[in-house]
Amino acid sequence: MLGLLLVAPPALGSYSVGQAGSALAGAQQSDYPPLPPGDPAPVTVLDYASRALFEKGVSIGDRRVRLTGFIAPGPDGQPILARMVLSCCAADGRPVKLGLTGDVPYGLADDTWVEVTGRYTDRVGRDPVDDAEIPYLAVESWRRVPAPRNPYE
Repeated sequence: MLGLLLVAPPALGSYSVGQAGSALAGAQQSDYPPLPPGDPAPVTVLDYASRALFEKGVSIGDRRVRLTGFIAPGPDGQPILARMVLSCCAADGRPVKLGLTGDVPYGLADDTWVEVTGRYTDRVGRDPVDDAEIPYLAVESWRRVPAPRNPYE
């Protein structure tokens, strides 16, 4: 028991993304606040995905957004941006998945962390694990970044 408390397991990554359906499988109701100030506006993968799916990007509008996540293989073999969300602990981690269009970061290894800047697009794909909708981001630019101290949202 002491070993479990002292040794942190590795972060969930691209393997977990391929094994679990998207955390956004069910409809959610929410009134979204305005995006944070700045150009691009810093948002989480979960926040972007929720706004894109549940209100069709109305609260994003034409604003540019900046998100950080890791690369995972998408249903069509193309890279997707993902981030794991936790309710309690790593055992209940579920992925939030974003399809990418535009300046897609091709050629990166799975689990490579990137920061992407882009805009809302109404393109939506389907998750092969649970048939949930996967929103897309129109990527304008991207760069590799180190894994964040807290890799979960």
